[in-house]
Amino acid sequence: MTGTHNLRHFRPLRSKSLQIQASTSKESATSPKQYLPRSADEVVDQALQACRRAYADGVRRQQLELLLPLIGATDLDDWPGGIRQQFKAASPMVEGLLKGLKKEDQLQGPLSSKVLDQGDAVGAWFGKDQGGPLAAILFATSETLKQVREIAENVGDSGLTLLINPQWQAGNLVSDFGVGPWRRRSEDLVASFEDVYTLKQIRISGDNIKILHTYPGGWQVYIAPDGQKPQLLTVLDQRPSYKALQEVLRDTEGSSSGKTWVEKLRSEFAFNRDSIDDYRR
Repeated sequence: MTGTHNLRHFRPLRSKSLQIQASTSKESATSPKQYLPRSADEVVDQALQACRRAYADGVRRQQLELLLPLIGATDLDDWPGGIRQQFKAASPMVEGLLKGLKKEDQLQGPLSSKVLDQGDAVGAWFGKDQGGPLAAILFATSETLKQVREIAENVGDSGLTLLINPQWQAGNLVSDFGVGPWRRRSEDLVASFEDVYTLKQIRISGDNIKILHTYPGGWQVYIAPDGQKPQLLTVLDQRPSYKALQEVLRDTEGSSSGKTWVEKLRSEFAFNRDSIDDYRR
């Protein structure tokens, strides 16, 4: 499963259709304006514009990573309900995205929804005969790649297939996709989907990092200290690896990753001291 995709203070949207059962135990003509969204609505709108630009450029299989609004978070766990809870946050965003895309003349038509895997909360939206001009798969897993392939092939090269927040680990294809010819076939399928939109948040050595990519722009890397305005660190030509992000942070003044072990020890001591003082008050 990929890293957590969420953003505190997002106002979640409501889904009206597909539900998961509760658990019992290329340079475009118009250059995109890249900005960090502040709400789920802004994420959907930004992703929609990226999808439209890519579709106009002939990209028929698109991959997206959406940062989800937290719902039901606790002090100990952002997602106490696991992947099913994430599905409740993501599905209305997917439906809003599809609604916007259906305004394109070539992508119009009714859509049906289906749960492909209850346990892993894999959902799909598609047209007639699990195809049609437009389809989307949310939280796809290696176990559902067969259905992903079938849907994408049914949609064909004239339509648009979206792969949204897939749950396999990049760089971990052996365990996720098997070995031998099965692995190669799975890799080829995944590679056929082009990164069109990404907004994700990760934590590296105490630093909060946000990554933004909107087709056809570069990959923006922000540092987002708690309670402070995010600061743009760099723009890269390709998806940054974890190691590349570590290198960027080490070169960033004031970042936790850029501190020496002595500075980190002092910061930890100050944090513990302030915490004890707050408790005594």
